[in-house]
Amino acid sequence: MLTILLTDGEFTSMIHALRERPDVRIVGFLVSENAAHRAMLDSSYVAPSWDDQGYIPFLYDVILKEHVDFIFPIVTKSLELMASKAQEIYEKTKAIVVTSSQESIAIANNKAALLQKLQEDPGTAEYITEYEIVHTIGELKENITTPCVVKPVRGENREGFYRVVFDETWQKAFLEGNSDGVLCPSMIENMDDNLRFDEPRLVMPYLPGQEWDADLLVIDGKIVSATIRKNLYMFGGLSAVTETSEDPRILQACEKIVNVLGLKYLCCISFKETAGGELKLLEINPRAMGSIQVSALGGNNIATRLLAILLSEPDDRAFRLTRGGLRTSLYYDIIPLPQGDKE
Repeated sequence: MLTILLTDGEFTSMIHALRERPDVRIVGFLVSENAAHRAMLDSSYVAPSWDDQGYIPFLYDVILKEHVDFIFPIVTKSLELMASKAQEIYEKTKAIVVTSSQESIAIANNKAALLQKLQEDPGTAEYITEYEIVHTIGELKENITTPCVVKPVRGENREGFYRVVFDETWQKAFLEGNSDGVLCPSMIENMDDNLRFDEPRLVMPYLPGQEWDADLLVIDGKIVSATIRKNLYMFGGLSAVTETSEDPRILQACEKIVNVLGLKYLCCISFKETAGGELKLLEINPRAMGSIQVSALGGNNIATRLLAILLSEPDDRAFRLTRGGLRTSLYYDIIPLPQGDKE
């Protein structure tokens, strides 16, 4: 029996994908004892925050108690820490942290560093749109164009993401109750120039075209499994209606990007397609993706194939692409609830 530890996040899609192997036990770290997916786990723990000094000792205790074989870090913010501890964890417990290198993650998780790295490479520069990095409201005012997007260089899902629209567009959205995550120039103009962002922000043109995701399994620098998804409707963050595709342009772009960054194992690469048909990189998540179950639904289970490779089970390593035309929905499985006394 294999024991898998999933750390620090909402991961029902990963649980569903892993359950296709009958020999797997799944242990999970939860942010709350009331997490809905707790019932889907064989064992669960409410863990300290990844940046708490007690996190690593807690992690070791669980690994040893549960006899963990493989650890899949789930949340973006903890990836660098887990990658930095991977060798130490293996030496002390023999548990394998399934992740890219700390160096690759540091670049992929920092959108400013990521865009610069890919812009400097002749093979990937075409996928980078213009951008500015700002630290204060004053710098934002100098670089803002309408419409555009403003987002942290480091972030989880859509945390800190804002779309800047014309004043009239914002007013209409506000009256319709749809103004969450939307700003307009007059709102920003009234802010103090000296206010500093807690994290530097990227300012980029808003691209209204089709959004694409590619869920990838990368082994020894080669993509061996891929699920290309066309997002038909976005509710926010992970929640979306999505349809699989076999578009070769997406795969070609991913192959170049994976090669430049040295990514391995599981990752998701997102693009926007311009009105002229050009692909522009949005972000990279170098971890088990929240959409991984789509690959399983399409008969190309990325999670179980990775386990087979890690366990040196028979595998021809031939490239597999999830068939196109499979339409499904993705959605959040946790709703934050207010804390405190209740009547």
